[in-house]
Amino acid sequence: NARFGFIHVRKGKSKNAKRNISLSPRLRVMLDARKASSQSAYVFTDETGRKPLSIWTLQDQHKRMRQALKLPADAVIHSFRHTFGTRLGEAGADAFTIMKAMGHSSVLVSQKYVHPTPEAMERAFERLDAANQKAIASLPGGPKTFLPATVSATVDEAESEAIEQVL
Repeated sequence: NARFGFIHVRKGKSKNAKRNISLSPRLRVMLDARKASSQSAYVFTDETGRKPLSIWTLQDQHKRMRQALKLPADAVIHSFRHTFGTRLGEAGADAFTIMKAMGHSSVLVSQKYVHPTPEAMERAFERLDAANQKAIASLPGGPKTFLPATVSATVDEAESEAIEQVL
């Protein structure tokens, strides 16, 4: 149960497409307002207010909005999936959460949808530094005791002896 509700995706390209997506508080307010003005069970309706909005109408509306905002022609409706994946990543969601939320079969598919900005990369390293500082401060010997570095590499015996001498 999602605190603000969820959207149920019934079908898609793969078996992973069927999923529940949690709503954010902002989206919940927007959908509630939209539903309050609807005369049917559908939130997004055609001109009559009784039938679901046609994909063709949605595409036409998107095209007119894109032109009014002077966005490039490659800013298509599918671009919103890339924005969603990127913003989930920027919000700190892990790769598997992004994969599930987007209905992908693997994180390899999801990585095509997540485009970290330089600012997001910098914030990630700021969070890493904060976590490292917290870990150092919690050491029994205090901040003067340093954690050993984690090295993940293949080294030969001579290199291993040189590393041990430095440490």
